Order: sequence, then C-alpha cells, then structure tokens
Amino acid sequence: MQINPLLKNLNEKYLYLLELELTDEIISKFAGVRYVLLQGSNDRAKNLARKLALRFSKISPEFFEPKDITPTSRYKIYRVGNVLSVSHGMGNTSVIALLHDLTKILYYAGNNNLEYIRIGTSGGIGVDPGTVVITEKAFMPTLVDYLPLPSLDKNINISTIFNSKLANEIYKVQPRGLDFQVILANTIAADDFYLGQGRFDGAITPKYDHAFRSEYFENVRALGIRNFEMESTALAAFCNQVEIPATMLAVTLVNRLLGDQVTATPEELAGFSDRSQLVAINYLNTKTDLI
Repeated sequence: MQINPLLKNLNEKYLYLLELELTDEIISKFAGVRYVLLQGSNDRAKNLARKLALRFSKISPEFFEPKDITPTSRYKIYRVGNVLSVSHGMGNTSVIALLHDLTKILYYAGNNNLEYIRIGTSGGIGVDPGTVVITEKAFMPTLVDYLPLPSLDKNINISTIFNSKLANEIYKVQPRGLDFQVILANTIAADDFYLGQGRFDGAITPKYDHAFRSEYFENVRALGIRNFEMESTALAAFCNQVEIPATMLAVTLVNRLLGDQVTATPEELAGFSDRSQLVAINYLNTKTDLI
C-alpha cells in the first residue's frame, strides 16, 4: 500500500466522514483486516456480513446481528473475521470520499496487505439479466480508461484499469455448475443514472436520439464493455494510486440493448443481487488466510 507520506506527521485525531475519533480502542477495531467488500446500500452490506458469518464462522443469522463499527449514518462498516463489508452510497464522489477515510484508518491500524472488491448491480450491454461481470477495465462515458480527477483548478488523469491478477483469480475459482453466467469484461461508470447511461426515461429530455445511442452502444461493445454502473472508475483510480489490488463484481439487471426499464420482479432482483455476493464468497472460500 502506498499511502500519503504527509499523514505520518499529521497526528490526525478525527475522521470526519466516518465520525470516528482516532483513539487506540477505535483503531484496534480495524487491525488485522485483509479483504474489504464494498456495496452501495447499507442493507446489502449488512446482508453480506450475515452470509459471511454463516459461511465462514458457521454462525446462524438467528444468533448473529451484524454491528456497525462506525457511528455515522453516511456509511456502514461491518466486520466478520478479517473481512469488512462496507456500504459506499451511490456514485463516484460518494465512493472516493469513503475510500480516503477508510483507507486511512486501515493504514493507522497497521494493515498493508489489502484487497478491495466492489459488489454491485449494473445495466448490461448485450448480456442477459443476471450475468455477473468481473471488471477488468473501467471506462468513463467518453470511452477513455482514465478518471479526470480534479486537483484544484486542474484535472489529473488517473488510470482506471483494475488489477488483472485479482480479476482473473476471482473468475477462475468460480465453481462449475453455477446457474448464471460469470464473465470478464469492461465497464462504464457514469455520473448520472439517466442521461449519463443513455436512457430515454429520465425527467430531462435527452440531447441524443435512438440512432446516435445505437451507434454509441456499438462502439462500447467493440471495446469489450458489457455493463454500465456509477462507481468503478473512482474505485479503480483510487486503488491504483494507493497500490491496493481491486476489482468489481456487478450483476446486470437489464440488457440495455433491449430497453431502459428494469422489469424484473422484486424477488428476481434480490436473487440477482445474491449472485454477485456469491461470486465474492466463492473467491474468499479459496483463501487460506481468511479468519
């Protein structure tokens, strides 16, 4: 991990976004962490913590209620062994804000061998709903594989290529016989769910037409891009700068080549969400350093 060297002399006392006082007691709660699993919603992060406890600690959800180890309402952090299940909100700005404070407290707690994996949902591009996409490279909607990261009055272009070793390892350890498809592909992270992802069903009239969108989608597919979401470029750019291996597992809820609306039932959507979590659990199940 390559952390900001200025932190060594900062003597930081408080992490504002996590609302954590940096006491020895608080910092100790983050010691010995190996894997960080990131999800958009608080409920999904909590649900995954229950699954981890059942799968790896054999603790039934009937006897285990995950406890958030932060006081903030912005984000939730649950710990099971040496795994954190964390909610990050929606969009690049929310993710990158969390990643700064989360990575700092993990650094203060003495962790230097980490992996960050985002587990989420997405809109598919030419793949069936329910497909889990393991992201190799994240693109901006302008189809560049870097994030123009604002630094005062300048943009610094940071690579958004994920760690290929991690992505391929997760893919290779998936068991045969899964009742859904898992693929390695590329992803677009848009800053807007509607216009940024080329939809026609938002509140604002789009400035593009169907013909232009069809041409855009053809260009997207030629780059190996198979899904849209809203956080992957921030995660990739951040982790590339701090040298933490990272990737993303996002299940598709709709094939955007066939329409904009998500038509799956609530039960189907819950099942789809379980798939990306299962891919992560299958990966962790192969790790000998899991506690």
